[in-house]
Amino acid sequence: MYFALTYAFRLLGPMLGYLMSYTFLKFPENPFEDPEFGPEDPRFIGGWWMGFMLQGALILVCSAPIALFPRRLPGHKLGGTTVQKEEGLVSNLAGLLAALKRLGRNPIYILLVTNAIFNTYGRFGYHQMLPKYIENQFRVTASQASLMSGPPGIAALIVSILVGGYLIYRFRPSAKFLTLGLAVMEVLGSLGFLILTIPKCESIQMSNYGWDGQGLILEGSCNTNCNCTTKAFIPVCAPDGKTHFFSPCHAGCHSKENEMFTDCSCVADSFGPDEDSAAEGFCISDGCWNQALIYIITLPSISIIVNLLRVADMMVFLRCIKVEDKSIALGTFETFISAFGFIPYPIVFGALVDYVCLVWEKSCGQTGNCWFYDISKFNYLLHGASALFSMLAALCMFVVFFLSDRIYDLYKEDENAEELP
Repeated sequence: MYFALTYAFRLLGPMLGYLMSYTFLKFPENPFEDPEFGPEDPRFIGGWWMGFMLQGALILVCSAPIALFPRRLPGHKLGGTTVQKEEGLVSNLAGLLAALKRLGRNPIYILLVTNAIFNTYGRFGYHQMLPKYIENQFRVTASQASLMSGPPGIAALIVSILVGGYLIYRFRPSAKFLTLGLAVMEVLGSLGFLILTIPKCESIQMSNYGWDGQGLILEGSCNTNCNCTTKAFIPVCAPDGKTHFFSPCHAGCHSKENEMFTDCSCVADSFGPDEDSAAEGFCISDGCWNQALIYIITLPSISIIVNLLRVADMMVFLRCIKVEDKSIALGTFETFISAFGFIPYPIVFGALVDYVCLVWEKSCGQTGNCWFYDISKFNYLLHGASALFSMLAALCMFVVFFLSDRIYDLYKEDENAEELP
């Protein structure tokens, strides 16, 4: 239960982060200027920096009590002489090398580290890009995407971990049962990612004149002399209710009446001379909100199932190594996770998302952010890559299952553990 409670409390941080993101992204980046358009406009930039300011202030407040701790905690023993310290340093270095050697020869430890690295890609990479995916797939604002992608899944994860922790505490299953359960959960998680490809909206059709190797060609004979740019994404909807033009300029429009652009040469070229108008904004897609609702219900439902035994990860990890190696094992674990997981995964998933970009912002010869994605490829690449990494993690855990006879005393306290006063 201790591990379950620790996991649950740690998850409160990301949940609060998503809620802050939802709140602050509704405000413009510069709160003292009116951008003249709202969060539903692709050009709108929310107050991304406000959350950092609030978090910094909260960290300063919380760090004040920590500064009140004494230099040495009660029961702390003073160090020995300089000679004793030097001898201890040599001894500790030899012990460190011996511990690293033991860990390198421990197949279960190596497999668990590899499993954690793959899970870092599969889970963290997915959640990193989830708000962007929801925003573009279901055509919601960045603020709404943060609310939809974070709290429901994290709340389900907290419930799953607490329930799973209690069940493990109550029934004390064997190491073989837990490792098999973890492997099966990884497989179910991989299948869950594939299931999440099903809820989706109809893909946005962007009027274009080909592909130049870097993105869609948006300029044709009807708008060549308009000097259109991709500095701002101002979508307009064609008369068919499906096709979009990147901006009124790219649609060749010359005038505007209320929310309708008229006298649009490119629209007339595509749909006939009698159809030369375009509506401001995205085309209305029937059933898109229903698909979004299915997605945000399915995601936490899958999360509850696949994380039910998540607490067992740390239990198996701590019991597959010797007591005296725990500190160095945890340190080495964090080192490998950071070096091969947390540092590369944003680069990998960022490259995948950039790959599906169809229209880049270009201004003054510089390439900026992506305005428009191939949402179908985005869907399959994001969920497919996450499913692949989860399946690789499952393979590692299946091997741990076959080696689980080496894990013993899963619920026994360390013999050298000291009782707290």
